[in-house]
Amino acid sequence: MTGATEVLLAEYENQLRGLLPQELPWGAVVERDGPLVRTHYGTHGIVEHTALLRGDLAGLIRRQQEIFAARCEPIEWKVHSHDSPLLAESLRVAAFTPGPERTLLAADIADIPAPEGLRSGARVRPHLHGEQERLRRMAAAAPEQRRPLTELEADGTARGTGSEMEVLVLEYDGRILDAVWVERVGGTDFAAIGGITRPRPELLHAAGAWAARRGHRYVIPGNTPRHLVAEAVDAFVPAYVAAGFHEIARVSTYRWAPPGEPARERPAKQLLSEPEHDEIWIRFEARFDVTYETADRGFAEPPASATWHLYTAVRQDDPLLAEVEAIVARGLRAGARPGDWLYRLKWYISGSRIDPNRVGGPGQPPWSSYAYLVDEYVVQVTEDLRMGTFGNWRESSLCVFGEELLAHVDEDLTNLLGTVLRRGGRPVGNIWSFGP
Repeated sequence: MTGATEVLLAEYENQLRGLLPQELPWGAVVERDGPLVRTHYGTHGIVEHTALLRGDLAGLIRRQQEIFAARCEPIEWKVHSHDSPLLAESLRVAAFTPGPERTLLAADIADIPAPEGLRSGARVRPHLHGEQERLRRMAAAAPEQRRPLTELEADGTARGTGSEMEVLVLEYDGRILDAVWVERVGGTDFAAIGGITRPRPELLHAAGAWAARRGHRYVIPGNTPRHLVAEAVDAFVPAYVAAGFHEIARVSTYRWAPPGEPARERPAKQLLSEPEHDEIWIRFEARFDVTYETADRGFAEPPASATWHLYTAVRQDDPLLAEVEAIVARGLRAGARPGDWLYRLKWYISGSRIDPNRVGGPGQPPWSSYAYLVDEYVVQVTEDLRMGTFGNWRESSLCVFGEELLAHVDEDLTNLLGTVLRRGGRPVGNIWSFGP
């Protein structure tokens, strides 16, 4: 092992292995358990740690199996060639199945060659809106590497200070040939290639250029990535080495699945350009006769609804709003049916969805939706539009609709905020005037 390789491996061990993220990926719970870090995604989970694992390995592994089994989450446990041989042996005894070995590679970004000129008609560029599904299919057909594209996308844009991701595509005469997906790992000196569809040197060079040029977007100036890490099947390794990477270890993912059917989707998801985001908006606007241009006049409040004033809340950190949000969240959880998705929507801005039954409770991801903003319209609504909230910042009002939700929040919100402004869209008191 050369000096450069030893330095890169040491940096990898010190910064990436057993890392506690600065902020949670969407829909995930991260827990430290002694020397281990567990990440629960709802659909599956991963176990990470440094190379130094000591003590009762069998007991440690058995405890992880019990914890993941209680959540019905399969486990992924990555084993490196410089880990203790007892780890792989203990995992096999515990019925874990090893996957194919891959090569762990790392490079100093400064040593990765700059992108060279491409043949006429070819270019490397960031992916475009509308190409996601095609790229996901291409990525799914690629061999296992560091991290699937769908997992990076599911982490969302708020993966922590200094984090971001991009998919770069190699295009020829308007046709996408291959792609690489790369992320900046917040709180570290690393960017990471999640995977590449085929070993294209031009894409590896472009990934290095992206990390050096774009990685500082959410990072404190002067704290840009210095290293790039990747995992590759043997057929891809020569392209990485030619691009300035060093082989620093071998790695294999061990897997174990408990009895039962795991969830297919995380309990929370950020919605950027997904079709479902636009579809729910279209149905909401049609059902409640409202657009961004008419929202200052409110929306068609259904018969089962109540609206309260929030004119005293002029700051988002007002303790009153925290109480309102807690009441509404409890009501939404209580009124949720199995399989419900709750959408949080803002006009012309990304939205999100959560499973009210799988967030906000002990050991669950945080409740990421909200009912009111002091400077923007916000909607919460179930997929079937039967219940939700409409926060009208222009009127300083909050409308709660749906019989199931009202039954759980009406009394508490009235006690907190005072007389109801409207019921079923009709004034019932607490008239507010901005004039004399």
